[in-house]
Amino acid sequence: MALPKVFIIAPAFYHFGWGVTKAFQDAGYETCVHMYDTPVDPYDFRHKVSYKLCSDKDGYRRRNREERQQEFIKIFDETDPDLVFIMNGEILLPATLDYFHSKAKVALWCFDTVRHIPVIEGHIDHVDRFYCYDKGDIDYYAAQQKQAFFLPQAADTSVYHPLKGVQRDIDILFVGDVYHSAKRQKYLAGVVQAFPDKRIKVVGIYKPWYKNPVKALLRERRDIYSNHSVEPGKVNEFYNRARVVLNIHNEQQSDGANPKVFEICASGAYQICDANPYIRALFPDGIVGIYEDEKQLHALIKEALEGDTSDRARKACEMVKASHTMHNLIEKVILDLRV
Repeated sequence: MALPKVFIIAPAFYHFGWGVTKAFQDAGYETCVHMYDTPVDPYDFRHKVSYKLCSDKDGYRRRNREERQQEFIKIFDETDPDLVFIMNGEILLPATLDYFHSKAKVALWCFDTVRHIPVIEGHIDHVDRFYCYDKGDIDYYAAQQKQAFFLPQAADTSVYHPLKGVQRDIDILFVGDVYHSAKRQKYLAGVVQAFPDKRIKVVGIYKPWYKNPVKALLRERRDIYSNHSVEPGKVNEFYNRARVVLNIHNEQQSDGANPKVFEICASGAYQICDANPYIRALFPDGIVGIYEDEKQLHALIKEALEGDTSDRARKACEMVKASHTMHNLIEKVILDLRV
């Protein structure tokens, strides 16, 4: 008996596409994966230079999307899938989605806030299931009499898991993009100031070279701010080295969880996370520290560093491994679509 087939379309920038692919394979699916670049595809040297020099970037992206559609259709026809699973999908046009939908079931998972990727907002009208990872987007569509479905983020436990024999030599850790979030910049600067005697590490883009080489060169606290991103496997190593891992959602998140919520827990580290309704409901028992403001954040850090959080971290790890893995996520999609 032939295996069911799924055609997966995902942004290349994120690692989630590979976790989703493995989960489908473990569920008994034959997979075909196409990763696309953003803001244009492919984002090679020629396109990168042309895009940077272009005065009409919206027009450039629109023309690029139009040029790419035949490639997606060709792969679809060659694969003949039972299901197309799309992650974000800003590279796709409605007519292409309609073509997919005429021959297969189509699901789209937006793992950013929809209003942060306005080009996909109308995709909900061209797929069988439109999933969002923030409940605020569910309400946004409901106000338009459209039904979207909540599908929270999850951890790829083949990447994020406890490591044996690793010393926790970092007191306070944050991993993520700092440059694009004023909230993260403010909160992290406050933590650095409040805990001057602690071993603090901030891993992620802070003052990028491509924006301002002088600021990047002269940036402060190089001992704390790395100013570069690292691969997921290395992120897991950092989590395993930390006594406390901070999670600070970006400004767009209102009622949901970024992937770090689940990845930090899956790694076995103790997490302190900013509050929203979904986060409070997810962790009602204190296994993850939840803060409403900077004062609470600092108090939770102090408490964690002075005590033993290993039992809470272990329980959070067990919870995620039981209910919030990529396998759990894909099992729900398969059940919803009955494919």
